[in-house]
Amino acid sequence: MKNKRMVQFAFAGLLTALVLQAVGYRMDLAVPHIQLGNQIVYNWLTLCFSPVAFFLRLGNPHAAIFAGWSMFAVVLFSNVLLYAGFCRFCQVFFARLGEKLAHENGMTLARVYSKPTFHLVDSKMKAWRA
Repeated sequence: MKNKRMVQFAFAGLLTALVLQAVGYRMDLAVPHIQLGNQIVYNWLTLCFSPVAFFLRLGNPHAAIFAGWSMFAVVLFSNVLLYAGFCRFCQVFFARLGEKLAHENGMTLARVYSKPTFHLVDSKMKAWRA
């Protein structure tokens, strides 16, 4: 496998969306008895960890949380793509950051150590260049 980390992120996105959709389905079954605090927590969790599910419900907030099996598949697939894209973005960002820091630190070290240094071997002897 060429990019194992991206597959791991995609699988984490799949599991996250699956769990949030299952919780939404259970909340739909108990509609009149859901506390407002539980709905708010669920909305924040979906906004943070499965934003596609949140934005699909944004047009009609009174609709069912679990909109059906077709939307379930759309949410799972889009969350997998979202997490894989986020992983790739982080890989590229931190690789370039590492290159930039290595380049800047290399230039700083070259400036610091390019000056001639003198060492005294003995107090009676002359200084010698390193």
